[in-house]
Amino acid sequence: MPIDSIQIEVPDAPIPDLVTWLPLKGKKNDFKPLDWKGNTESLISTHPKNPAILDAMVEMISSAKRHVFLFNWMLQYPVIEKTLASAANRLNGRVHVLTTLETSIHSRYSDDGQSMNNLSRLQELAGNGVYIRLHPEAHAKYLIVDDKLLVTSANVNANSLEKNIETGIQVSDSNTVKSFHSFFSYLWLHEANQHIRPSKNDPRLGNPWPQTESPDSPRAAADAIWTLDNRRMSLAKSIIEKIKSAKKTLRISTYALSNAESGIGKQVVDELVNASQKGVEITILYHAVPEFAIGRPPREYEKVGFLRLMSCTGVSMKGHPDLHAKHVIADDTSGLLFTANLDGNHGLDTGIEVGIRLSKEASRQLSEWHDDLFDSFPLELVISPTISDLSKRKGTKLVQLSDEVMVSSVKQFDKIKQLLSEISERSTVICNRKNRWIEPMNKGDIREPKPYESRVEAPSIESGLLLDGINLVGNGKYIDVDLSKNPDFGLHHAHIAPGKYNLSLLKPYTDDEILELIEQYLPVPKEGVPLREIFDKVKNHFSSPHEVSFNLNLEGFVGYIQRNKKRGLLRVHEIDEQKIFPVVQSDNDE
Repeated sequence: MPIDSIQIEVPDAPIPDLVTWLPLKGKKNDFKPLDWKGNTESLISTHPKNPAILDAMVEMISSAKRHVFLFNWMLQYPVIEKTLASAANRLNGRVHVLTTLETSIHSRYSDDGQSMNNLSRLQELAGNGVYIRLHPEAHAKYLIVDDKLLVTSANVNANSLEKNIETGIQVSDSNTVKSFHSFFSYLWLHEANQHIRPSKNDPRLGNPWPQTESPDSPRAAADAIWTLDNRRMSLAKSIIEKIKSAKKTLRISTYALSNAESGIGKQVVDELVNASQKGVEITILYHAVPEFAIGRPPREYEKVGFLRLMSCTGVSMKGHPDLHAKHVIADDTSGLLFTANLDGNHGLDTGIEVGIRLSKEASRQLSEWHDDLFDSFPLELVISPTISDLSKRKGTKLVQLSDEVMVSSVKQFDKIKQLLSEISERSTVICNRKNRWIEPMNKGDIREPKPYESRVEAPSIESGLLLDGINLVGNGKYIDVDLSKNPDFGLHHAHIAPGKYNLSLLKPYTDDEILELIEQYLPVPKEGVPLREIFDKVKNHFSSPHEVSFNLNLEGFVGYIQRNKKRGLLRVHEIDEQKIFPVVQSDNDE
């Protein structure tokens, strides 16, 4: 049987248009706290071992003398709930909370690990005298206690207050506090239609909201900025203006950079690209989880923005799984701190978000903190890495092809030969079955494996087959993988190791070709011939059991003859006790 040979080379070249996160060596993952006090403002942060935002909220609510207004997407932290209830009892009910029970915002990001508010807990809080109203787009996060304001990126839950990297600013400027108060008043009186009231029999005063406070849509004043659906977009305008104003540097922190294909998302990315073209150095802090990001392309709603920015000079992105802070700072001295993500579909021109303009000194302090995080973060976004760079930085696993590759399908032979010649352009190996490349730690281990945890092994192809679509078989065991031009990186994947390969392609025998080999030893003498003799002679023509459509042993050979006994010379032969005889014709047959 002729053997076709093909020489292929998998180059160690950049992978076009692949944008992915890769780990950085030697990063300490240890951050200094953001702790600065000015005349009318102070900056604080939260990250592990530094619950400064939690402490500030508890201190503010506990010291309230007149009223408490809390606006937050989530309210599910027992310490804060207890502190609010205590304040409501002390202040005769002057504690108001705006939050949400909806999932419209939550569904935007599937891997954020956040859970929504629990209705029974809110009802319990209301039973303790706290007035609660609900709004489906309540993503803003701020607290007003008497004459003091706290704007923060943190949700009121354990992740944000104990673990995440969050920022906050406390402000005592009266005009700014009044502006945020009017914003809260408008939403409470005109937009938050669902409410959870304290009991009618509650001895406290009830809702003390002055009937005269019924403002029209509020206008941002002083240092206050916000998004109020699509009627007020001062936050988006301020962010774009800040980007435009940068002469030397831009420092950005965001949980998401999404939907940059059109609208406000495209405008933001356009201005970042323009800034880069003007020579502005841009550093971006981002939320990136290693298990779901390393080696993979970005999520679909991130792809356009990532590709455009990483194609620019002077743009660098670092990632951390706990990053949730949001800010933009131009040239060290002019910054914004806000609650929205840089998301073209939500937060910049829809929904409810807030932000605050920072003073020159606060901007400097936040810039220094930003740089400390940037130098410490464990992940880096890269564009078009080489296969070897991906492998060295744990972004893929390498598969070595064997020198001998056998093809099991006659019909697919020419197609597979063509696909092999293109392997340099489609060298990604994809696993299509759940858990296919992973050995469980124990019998009961059925959890979904992460693509790059240590126990995930790429297939080792010491000898193997190529099946339809170039699937691989290693050591005689089928491995359900494909080579793909457009890989789904949500599945396990690897890459063909760069290098030169001289592959031998064995085309399987057709049934006609196998019958021709058998007929070389037919017809047999009248006394017959042991099938073993014919099998041994025919077998010598085969170099691999994969070249034939039957088990390459005597039993398989006999079965094959039985299935084809009505073809060619086999029609005039019969099998009896492992021997083959010519069919004896009677006189009547003549």
